Amino acid sequence: MWLGLDDTDSLEGGCTTLVFHELLNSLPCDHGEPRLTRLWPFAAQRTRGNASLSVEIYADDSIVEWLDEYWKENILPLKGMKSESTHSQRKQYPSDPGMTLFDEQPSEDYYWKAVRGEVGLLEGGIQWGGNGRIGAAASCAWRPQKATWEGIAWRKGIREVSDEALIIVEKMDETFLCRDPRTNRGLIAPRGPCPVMFGVRATSRETANKATQILVEGSAETIGNRVFATNQASGDHIESTIKLTIETKEMLQGGHVILNGNCLAFNESGDVNKIAQWLELEDEIEFMGLQFEGNYHLEAIRVISSSSSKRPMCECGTRMKSMGKGQGVRCPKCKARSDELWSNEERVPPFRGWVQPPADKRRHLAKTLT
Repeated sequence: MWLGLDDTDSLEGGCTTLVFHELLNSLPCDHGEPRLTRLWPFAAQRTRGNASLSVEIYADDSIVEWLDEYWKENILPLKGMKSESTHSQRKQYPSDPGMTLFDEQPSEDYYWKAVRGEVGLLEGGIQWGGNGRIGAAASCAWRPQKATWEGIAWRKGIREVSDEALIIVEKMDETFLCRDPRTNRGLIAPRGPCPVMFGVRATSRETANKATQILVEGSAETIGNRVFATNQASGDHIESTIKLTIETKEMLQGGHVILNGNCLAFNESGDVNKIAQWLELEDEIEFMGLQFEGNYHLEAIRVISSSSSKRPMCECGTRMKSMGKGQGVRCPKCKARSDELWSNEERVPPFRGWVQPPADKRRHLAKTLT
């Protein structure tokens, strides 16, 4: 059977991973590996981290009565939490917990729809609660084709992780996004009021387990920890790349750039924004981004070709200059003339290959490109 949970937190606090951890600790049956899935980032009523949880449990129909009682006593009371955001203009909605139970794993198609767009409730199974049932069911439907793992620990009091432990962990071959290389600030500990002490990401289960234990030993007191299989860094939210020839470029106040009227490179996107500012008309690019309300929010970009028209170079190595309308060009040094008025020369972009936002500005789902 497949059990899912979502939407128990708000910007003010709470944490669905901790609620799920406590549920797993209380289950009267065995279970498989817990899973944490990030879904479409623009969903109107998404939770703070946009993460839903699921697990395969090894039980029969008698588990339904136990889950019903657990829901009423421990999860339903979390409904209705709400706080106003001081860092986002996105409308905040009260928490609306949802729990789902399916005899068989739901169709994978539901996951793909939920990670790439907004979906409604999935029918079937046994369900408790409100909108959280969407994320809960989508997590149950996920098939880990490109899984990573995250080890999460929850704090008892203060949030404090030793830098010595972080240095050890970030040097491990299979951990990633532990520290921002620009600012040297650690990226594993949240800064809000949630109960998470840290979340360390890795490309193998074994490394996630080892890194979690090292960090727990180097942290203030925790109330528990668990490693989740996740779809983070999978790139599942983007179906394909798009190629584009630059026809228009608009610079906005604050350094934001709009390409072709609907491709947005925000100032916070770092090198992505730098490339967007550097581009000229007729340049060709390839990009990755999510479409929302008719606009693409650029998450990665690379220059395919870029050239500019300049006066031709003379054989002596000097660039020629115009002699006047209809009179051709002439070298100002050796006085050689040419009827070739312009030559197309390749412009070298400030970065080669794929460019992404800084580590602390990427989406959880964003795949690291090389």
